[in-house]
Amino acid sequence: MQNDFLPNFILCNTTQRFVRSSRVPLVPMQKPSVPCAKPNFYCGTQELNSAHQSFARLHSGFFGIPHMFSTVRLLGSRSLPWLIRALLDHISNKVSTLEPMITGLQEALPKSIGLLPFDGGVTGCMRVVKENLNWGTKSELKAEVLRGIKEIGSVLYWMGLLDVVLREVDTMHFMQTAPWLGLFPDADGQILLSQDGGDSPVVNLFKSATAAVMSNPGCPNPTSFYTMSKQAEAADLLYKANMNTGSVLEYALAFTSAALDKYCCKWSAAPKTGFIDITTSKDFYRIYSGLQIGHLEDSVQVSSNFEVLGDSVAWGGCTIIYLLGQQMHFELFDFSYQVLNVAEVEAGLLTQAHKNPHVAQDFKLDSSFDGIASCAITDSGSDSAASSLLTFSMFRLINLAALFFCKGWETLLEAMKKARRLNNHVFSMLKARCPLEDKIACAIKQSGAPLHRIKFENTVSAFETLPQKGA
Repeated sequence: MQNDFLPNFILCNTTQRFVRSSRVPLVPMQKPSVPCAKPNFYCGTQELNSAHQSFARLHSGFFGIPHMFSTVRLLGSRSLPWLIRALLDHISNKVSTLEPMITGLQEALPKSIGLLPFDGGVTGCMRVVKENLNWGTKSELKAEVLRGIKEIGSVLYWMGLLDVVLREVDTMHFMQTAPWLGLFPDADGQILLSQDGGDSPVVNLFKSATAAVMSNPGCPNPTSFYTMSKQAEAADLLYKANMNTGSVLEYALAFTSAALDKYCCKWSAAPKTGFIDITTSKDFYRIYSGLQIGHLEDSVQVSSNFEVLGDSVAWGGCTIIYLLGQQMHFELFDFSYQVLNVAEVEAGLLTQAHKNPHVAQDFKLDSSFDGIASCAITDSGSDSAASSLLTFSMFRLINLAALFFCKGWETLLEAMKKARRLNNHVFSMLKARCPLEDKIACAIKQSGAPLHRIKFENTVSAFETLPQKGA
């Protein structure tokens, strides 16, 4: 897992699959050869082996839910915790390894980074971003940080797949054992006992059978039945103890949060004034924002760069941001979000200019001279003619700007939109599986002085306060 799967496999969030990257790994892996055995040890005959290989070939190019079921069956409940613990330790080690690298990127940031200006358009925004993110000499450091975040995201997503499979396996076990244990789920999903204070059906069955056998004087050895009755009671306790199993993903998120607490003062420093630092903040969300927009720009220029990281980097970065309590900061001040906002305003201005009726009513377009429009001034006055000519020149300039805008930044903006949708998806999944119980805010007194660290509970969901059907 640590030497091959995590570094060399990339995640596709849409298909929920890990696929091996086409890029050559940094360190070649030495694996033992596949063991050879006689055909009758596989499926019995050569024909059955061929049929099974054709079926298995459908799942040979990726790692997903089918392989997770096989992993759970192969390791079982005894060996699976060892693998989970090893992966959690890998997350802790990666966080410790990333700490000095993040510090190096923080030191390279300028003292002040303001919001991106709207008057420069997308071109001006990207120029400002490149000027602020002066990481040109730290390309190897950036790549190493992204790989570390990607491996953290891969482990967490792998835990999510394992959690889905374990829940399905536990549900199947519950369906098989619940009738014997006298258990049933209620309307709220809670497991209830069918007999209050009594024994389960399987225990009652063995007790009644033992009592009937021991009451028979012709039974030579009733001790074995008494032993089976006690074994049924022990099995009843063991199965009931494994009914309410916890979530592996929630435990992994709690473990990751505990690993981040050590570096919270460096990656999520409290503002000196009590308000959000817009220009001087060097928290983790600002570092990840710069890494993300740089990665998106590189992926647009060289498409193979995306095959190194995949969607795992979004799971790793957004999880760290969420656990540090920086989601709102990230959504407000992320460079990609700001560029998309500027692009939306710019596109709106271009659309408004095209729909302006005052532009077209003073002149007529004659598409001669190979598509170059010529203007026939309708007004006879010189001032009106000059005004119409100026309006037409501005109209053509806007057309050229729109054409250049679409061709120059269309691919990058689409990549930013895709990244934003993925980030929102990750945040929504984290809120569902690991809700933050309380929030820390800053209130303002009537005198204008800030009141620091005010805690308030999460608001009740709107769905819980809606009137129920038939009420």
